[in-house]
Amino acid sequence: MELKQIVVCVDFSAITPKVLDWAGEEAKRFGAKVELVHVLEETMPRLAQEMLDLHTLYDKLKEVTVKKLDELKEEIEGKFGIEAETKILNGEPFDAILDYLEETKPDLVVVGAHGKKGVRRILLGSVSEKVARKSPVNVAIVKY
Repeated sequence: MELKQIVVCVDFSAITPKVLDWAGEEAKRFGAKVELVHVLEETMPRLAQEMLDLHTLYDKLKEVTVKKLDELKEEIEGKFGIEAETKILNGEPFDAILDYLEETKPDLVVVGAHGKKGVRRILLGSVSEKVARKSPVNVAIVKY
């Protein structure tokens, strides 16, 4: 298999460093370019929408997200000597990621699995599991 483009989904959780290390190693091995992708969810309860200035809140959230993604980009480029870019998507994580994969057709997408079990997993679902089942491209799941 030849890898030229790897999309790495990051959520800034505890598993993110492990996901970055795995993707960085693979990108270095294959000489692939990495794209770090984060999804900003746009859903918020109606009461919170009425109480908050959503534009200000969203702008601040996006500003923090850009900064964090830039830090991860510098980290992965420095550690593995590879080229990386960042991308912020909007919407429901599963849908936004799948739409982006359909649009860009990378060679591989890397996601992290948090290891939720039982009722918690059933109720909350798993973005990584949904991406693995529906992705138009190969998926690597890094377990926590």
